Amino acid sequence: MLGVSSPSRSTTQNASPPPYHLPRSPPAHHRLPRPPPNLLHIKPKPQIPLLHHPSDITTAFPQPKTYALLLFRSFEILDAYGPLEILQFVSHFHSLNLLIFSRSFPSPVSTSPTLASMNPMNSSFYPSFVPTHPIPSTPQQWEDMKETLEGIDVLLIPGGMGVRNPDLGPELEFVRRLRDDYGLGGRDESKVLVTVCNGAAVPARAGVLRGRRVTTNKSVWGEVVTLDPEVKWVSPARWVEDGNIWTSSGVTSGLDLTLQFVRKMYPDGVEIADLIAGAIEHEPVMDWRYDPFAEKFGVPPQN
Repeated sequence: MLGVSSPSRSTTQNASPPPYHLPRSPPAHHRLPRPPPNLLHIKPKPQIPLLHHPSDITTAFPQPKTYALLLFRSFEILDAYGPLEILQFVSHFHSLNLLIFSRSFPSPVSTSPTLASMNPMNSSFYPSFVPTHPIPSTPQQWEDMKETLEGIDVLLIPGGMGVRNPDLGPELEFVRRLRDDYGLGGRDESKVLVTVCNGAAVPARAGVLRGRRVTTNKSVWGEVVTLDPEVKWVSPARWVEDGNIWTSSGVTSGLDLTLQFVRKMYPDGVEIADLIAGAIEHEPVMDWRYDPFAEKFGVPPQN
């Protein structure tokens, strides 16, 4: 094997392992619960397990069933599909529905930049994703889709370069109408708005975050928070929960937000979240205030 020295034949059993051996397991308090051999064929125990942070977990479980994902050109892939990876696991224990909205429907949504200047190397490394529903653009479409829109329990908005697009009129109207007409992130506490990374820029531009506690990616903090100074932008924060509005900091924090969301929204959510974290080999941040990137990017504590 190139670059790795073979162990000596004279090495005794008690000698130190060669350098390419896997390290010993971390201390018990650092290890996640071991997932079962086949996660998909084992049901969670019927009783509610002990909670990690009892003061942070409510006793009411809304159990959202229908999730809507809003996609636009140049969205950040992991912002969207990191949370969906977790929720897809949840769907093996609870019946869930996924709706993907985009103005491009029925054509795929590309992650490619909208301007040539945003692709200086002229790369073509930009995948596309297929939406399931259009963003309503006429009164008739809004009427025809009324039953579908009424059924949405959670709206997930990713970030990415696309949030800077000045032509987000249909998306902004969609977010406003879902709040005003269907209660998402508004009057109906069971209807939840979730943003990941600088995806908070979209509802901020739509004016639906005013007066709410919200966070965003600290590396673009100054750019996002100026979109609506009436929002209570929170730092430091890995994620923030303000009633039926959940927002996370940069990209991978969406995983931690989603795992916490699962813990709070489903009666067996704590156990399921632990199983998922083990299966995807992610050690979740359990404290929403843990945010080393606030200091890294010079964002002072606020709200």
